[in-house]
Amino acid sequence: MPKIVITEKNLPNILGLINTWEGKLTWDLLCQKVAIMIDVKGGVQRQSLSSYKDIQDAYSRRKTFLKERFSQPEPTKERDVTLEYLIKKVALLENELARLNSLNDAYKQRFIVWQYNAYMHGVQNDIN
Repeated sequence: MPKIVITEKNLPNILGLINTWEGKLTWDLLCQKVAIMIDVKGGVQRQSLSSYKDIQDAYSRRKTFLKERFSQPEPTKERDVTLEYLIKKVALLENELARLNSLNDAYKQRFIVWQYNAYMHGVQNDIN
């Protein structure tokens, strides 16, 4: 039986790595970084990473973000270091907001299903 290397403890760290990724993003590069980060000697396979929906979604969003960002020409004049830091921080927070909004939508959908099932089974909401 394969050893489970991605746990609830290190999943946020992996998502943080993806959300702050700079440069070319590929599954091979991500697997190498994750293996180093969680200290796995045999490495981490793409299939084990992509089997987690959160990781797959974060990877897709970051890949799209990087593709859009690098397709735009960058201004040639020098930028302030503080401005550069703030731009990265805003991008990170926007990415985190998008992830949390999609998670919130999934929770809302799940609640609607629970509400419907409770209604179909005659559960009443009597609070006295």
